[in-house]
Amino acid sequence: MRYLIEASCRSDIGKIRKNNEDNFYFDGKCLEPDNEGLKHPVSLFEPLKNGLCVAVFDGMGGEKFGEVASFAAARSMQQTERKFADFFIPERKYLHRLTAQINNAVVNEAKRLQTNHMGSTMVALYFTSRNAYVCNLGDSRAYRFRDGEFLQLSQDHVDNRPTSSGKKPALTRHLGIDPEEMVVEPYIAKGDLKRGDYYLLCTDGLTDMLTNFEISDIIINSKDTEECVNRLITASLAKGGKDNVTIVVCKII
Repeated sequence: MRYLIEASCRSDIGKIRKNNEDNFYFDGKCLEPDNEGLKHPVSLFEPLKNGLCVAVFDGMGGEKFGEVASFAAARSMQQTERKFADFFIPERKYLHRLTAQINNAVVNEAKRLQTNHMGSTMVALYFTSRNAYVCNLGDSRAYRFRDGEFLQLSQDHVDNRPTSSGKKPALTRHLGIDPEEMVVEPYIAKGDLKRGDYYLLCTDGLTDMLTNFEISDIIINSKDTEECVNRLITASLAKGGKDNVTIVVCKII
């Protein structure tokens, strides 16, 4: 069975932040390190082929380190995908190797800048002709909407111990951890494809602003993926827009 994929992506700086620490990998491209997001979505519509990959990244580190980290991650995914394109590699092995390469790129950039406070989340969708793989580190999320069910596919890597009021829990895994200190293992999950499925990748600028019900309601009532990303970002800004927000929405046709 052959599928088509319709997908759209957009990034917004939000209402509070002065810089965009998010980035993405979409249709083989990413944002420059110094950017203010995208005012309008970018989209693709094509037959679904083996090896199609999309991802979002949320940089951490303060000052300019957040956007440097997310850019290093997105740029490394772009370069590594091109390097691996000449080989047949099993999907899980591919994602482990891809993550290791991206992590090394963020670590090397932190060493160049002489900082120990730089990192990025990552959540990616890797499609084959029959399946979708989710791969993530940190708390940027992947969801699937199928037959009325809105399901989180990614795994949050956060410290579950109580924190002081209003403070988000620390991440237990993310890009930018030196492999000599700890081997970073991404969460990877495999699922089948079904016509009508929607997949959502997003940074916490969306999930901290909107409930799952609000997100799924927008997905249901959007005519296409481009309208969907626009409505999700508009809704997150209406709720306060306290963080950068980056979204990828894919529909299987």
